[in-house]
Amino acid sequence: MAKALIVLVAMLMVFGGSVVAEAAGPPVPISGTFFKGPIIGGVDRFVGTVLQVRGEEAVGTLTGDVLTGDAHYIIHEEIVSFVGGIDTFHADIIVTTPNHSVITIRLSGFTSGVNLTAQTVTVTGTWTIISAVGPSAPLHGGGKFAGIEEFVTGVTNGVFSGFVH
Repeated sequence: MAKALIVLVAMLMVFGGSVVAEAAGPPVPISGTFFKGPIIGGVDRFVGTVLQVRGEEAVGTLTGDVLTGDAHYIIHEEIVSFVGGIDTFHADIIVTTPNHSVITIRLSGFTSGVNLTAQTVTVTGTWTIISAVGPSAPLHGGGKFAGIEEFVTGVTNGVFSGFVH
């Protein structure tokens, strides 16, 4: 007991009189659905048989426990290889929840079935919460997602799963 008290006093002295303890519980499973509407804006550039896309955005929704709310999708970069039939993308989703939290989720993913005549393609990847402000802070977590995208419009429906704490 005396050692614990000495450690606490030392911590108070080192950290200026305050001790911050994160009370994150154990990770809990989460799953849900997502919808991304048509693509808005963006800059496309062809280099041979590869298409580079930057700055696309979309609006939509997420439905899944603490990740339920209106969603603003920001696609930072997408590289489409028509020869390989795949693309890679990096995006953020900013979710505004009913309790007025703002949660930013980072996506890294792949699209398969890409070709110039494709009607739909499959998207898969991983997601990670990179920030949460408001009543849901400090929220952490991550997992996987999969969906079907209308290749021409970008409209996407899918599911996600993972853990949050």
